[in-house]
Amino acid sequence: IVILFLPLLVYRPVLFPYIFSKVIVFQILVEIIFVAWLFLAMYGDKQYRPHWRNPLVVALSMFMGILILTALAGVDFYKSFWSSQERMTGIVTMFHFYALFIVLISVFKNWSEWRQFIYVSLIVSFLVGLYGLGQKLGFKFLLKEEGVQMTATLGNPIFLAVYAMLNIFWAGLILVYNKKDILQQKVVGSLLVFNVVILFLAASRGVMVAFSLSLLVLTIFLLFSRASQKTKIGLSILLIIFTVTFFIMQLPQTQPLVSKAPYFIRRFANLSYGMQERTTAWEVGWRGFKQSPTLGWGWENYNIVFNKHYNPLYLRKGQENTWFDRSHNQMVDLLALTGALGALVYLSIFGSIFYLLWQRLKKIENYRARISIMILGLMFLAYFVQNLFVFDTPAPLIVFYFSLGLVYFITQRSDLQVEVRPQKRGRFPLPVLIFLIIVFLPLAIYKFNVEPFQQSRLAIRGVHTSKVDLKSGFHWYQKALEKESFVNPEIRVQLAKTVSEQYAQKNPDTQTVVAMTEFAISEHKKNVEEHPLDVRHYLYLGQLHNLGTRYKPDYFEDAERVLQKALELSPSRQQTYFELARIEIIRRNYDKAIELLEKTVKLDTEVKESQFNLSVAYLADGQLEKGIEAAERAWELNYRWWENAAFMLQLVQAYIATGDYNKAIQQYRWTLYIKPKDANLYFKLAQIYVKTGNNENAQESAEKALEFDPSLKDQIDEFLKQLE
Repeated sequence: IVILFLPLLVYRPVLFPYIFSKVIVFQILVEIIFVAWLFLAMYGDKQYRPHWRNPLVVALSMFMGILILTALAGVDFYKSFWSSQERMTGIVTMFHFYALFIVLISVFKNWSEWRQFIYVSLIVSFLVGLYGLGQKLGFKFLLKEEGVQMTATLGNPIFLAVYAMLNIFWAGLILVYNKKDILQQKVVGSLLVFNVVILFLAASRGVMVAFSLSLLVLTIFLLFSRASQKTKIGLSILLIIFTVTFFIMQLPQTQPLVSKAPYFIRRFANLSYGMQERTTAWEVGWRGFKQSPTLGWGWENYNIVFNKHYNPLYLRKGQENTWFDRSHNQMVDLLALTGALGALVYLSIFGSIFYLLWQRLKKIENYRARISIMILGLMFLAYFVQNLFVFDTPAPLIVFYFSLGLVYFITQRSDLQVEVRPQKRGRFPLPVLIFLIIVFLPLAIYKFNVEPFQQSRLAIRGVHTSKVDLKSGFHWYQKALEKESFVNPEIRVQLAKTVSEQYAQKNPDTQTVVAMTEFAISEHKKNVEEHPLDVRHYLYLGQLHNLGTRYKPDYFEDAERVLQKALELSPSRQQTYFELARIEIIRRNYDKAIELLEKTVKLDTEVKESQFNLSVAYLADGQLEKGIEAAERAWELNYRWWENAAFMLQLVQAYIATGDYNKAIQQYRWTLYIKPKDANLYFKLAQIYVKTGNNENAQESAEKALEFDPSLKDQIDEFLKQLE
């Protein structure tokens, strides 16, 4: 029951509070529960052991075996085994879900217990939804929510939508099967409606499609069943709503009926938006599958496949959207990472679910019980369909695995109300079991959970402290990386980001920055050693070497060597070319830099960063017209360089040198829109106005400069005197 409350848990002082904190507590609870169950299984009755020949148990056991096998045969076993803080779906965590399933099906043998689980989950889903509504209302004590879609305590609208959808089906099952208590029916019905509202506020298109499809199947099934006339009228109305919704989806986005509709309808009516990124990721996964069709690349290693076949168009959406570790299609992931063997075993899980439910359905005469089983089957259909647009995540997986246990319970029983009588079985030596538990349980809890959790806490302390006290932040980073752990790669990435930020500061603590850079370089070398095929680690290490050249010129060669390796692993990734070109610009090898950057433009002409960096190289080389052309193309692609004062001044000088004073004025005016109190900008603008003969605007700009910075009085007085 405590496990069912975990979707509510968000522990902020870790790097990934929405997932990492939940899974750590989940694993500790499962480890304790599993050990407690071992005593029942070994010293209790036969009823406390699962039926290992049950198709669902066989399928799940085979799936766990396939994950281990493909990880051993894959390209990065360490990543397959542990995953990352951001995802937490490695073999270790998946084994915990499997262990939970084994305990559930072995211990809970009557409907009242399973009904209790469902009630608890529905209550928790209500609290999760309330949290999300509170975020929408702007309650400051809650975690801030970004964007239009609701995320609540799950941190992602897709995860929330899946979680709400599963609870909708659970509520529907209770509503249909238990019709005795009117008050209970009203409460459960209200929770069902509430979760439907949350699902649509989350507005995940894949989940909405999956839910609607299952609802449509249920509606058609009920229309041809022996439902009451009143029920059939209601279902017919629902079918009409489906039809009308389908036609609304065909309308253009500019139609008032669509453009003014609630956000979830606009999302529904715009299913194809953003699909290019998804379908490209699917294509990458398919190419990975064709390269290793039997056992794949190893569980959790999609990022390696993605980088190998990286498509340059991803940079159009920004740097952070170029690092896919999932294809956003569970079947494509399975094909790429576990091969055909893993995908078939995964399909066998759903096949066994539908087979068992169908066999149970054929034996039941009670109408409501049949509809209940139908609803349970449709839950798994909806889950499978939505997973064609996303992937498994821990919070929804909790409800999913409880649902698997419920399928086992319902299909194993000849009657839902009959208890299983205990049967005695032989015993395993008690001292041996106690010894194993004393040795391994504390070790597992500490090594798998407590230690990584502590390191993540220290890391987030380093992230936040560095912004106000760099030395203290550096100390916490060092503490966080003292021990070897699966959380270290992400901590090192945060360290690299912190170091990069320091080089952009006006008056950095040079001694600490240098020490921190050296530490970051040494740590990222470990990342490269631990994950030798992960391009991201090579790129960060190359960037750190580039930064280090400011105090150690020898790092140029190290940076170049590391970045060339990154280019071998991901030949189309523009960021690597950018870093290599930066080295050549610093060396004043402008021809080489331009050659590298022209390649990035050829990879995709619509990427604004490529155009901007090429402009920098052209201007540095004195090719002013080409530099201006590339800069203006970057501007058309929505690249804004107001924060880059050095480039802006260089571009303005290029405009002045080519006699285009109006463009120079325009750039200054754009910059002043963002920095309206920058006295130096006003003064420079005044000087350009003079060149155009616009003395009135020149005087006005000079006076503005004096207003914001009185220390310029002597210079401005002299300027105004010459102007007169």
